[in-house]
Amino acid sequence: MRKSILIPGLVLIVLGAVIIGFGLQLSQQFGIEAGEWQVTWYSMQNTYGVWGDAIATGRFPTIFSYDPLEYSYREDPIGFKARLEVNVPRDVTVQFTIGGDDGDITLFLDGDVLLNLPCPDPNVQQSIEAYLTAGRHILEIEYYQVLIEDDPAALFNMAVSGQQEAMSIMTGGGALVFIGIILALLGFLLKPKKM
Repeated sequence: MRKSILIPGLVLIVLGAVIIGFGLQLSQQFGIEAGEWQVTWYSMQNTYGVWGDAIATGRFPTIFSYDPLEYSYREDPIGFKARLEVNVPRDVTVQFTIGGDDGDITLFLDGDVLLNLPCPDPNVQQSIEAYLTAGRHILEIEYYQVLIEDDPAALFNMAVSGQQEAMSIMTGGGALVFIGIILALLGFLLKPKKM
């Protein structure tokens, strides 16, 4: 056993664990509670955003990326309207990203347009930051197909900057724990130096 390698390894393990714990605590402060998107699919009357009849309902996960979209096999243009309720435990700035292909996608926050993105071809995406106060908020997305000869696509993501920093902190802590384990194992397995 080489104490000169074992002890620094153990110190790194403890330090890494403390950093991971701090990152976990920090990430819980920035968490947003969200369920699944409630989705209603539509047959569009044209490629200019005139909504037709509802053809189906479904769900999307909170964060999604679909390429191609369901029902893209239909000969007439399709669209969907989706609704998601989120609960924000404290005031926070959130980065929202929407994207798509062969259509037009709009993100609403509490009934107001937050971001509109024409995305005729190819796949594009755009982000915006919004300050959310603590409490319940409603997100809505409307997408309709503008090019029927290609496969439509849509995506949504939301991220809290503090949450991303917390993940980076936890990753750094995990790296320290890993290095500490390697050093501790080496220190334990290596024979002491003979003097």
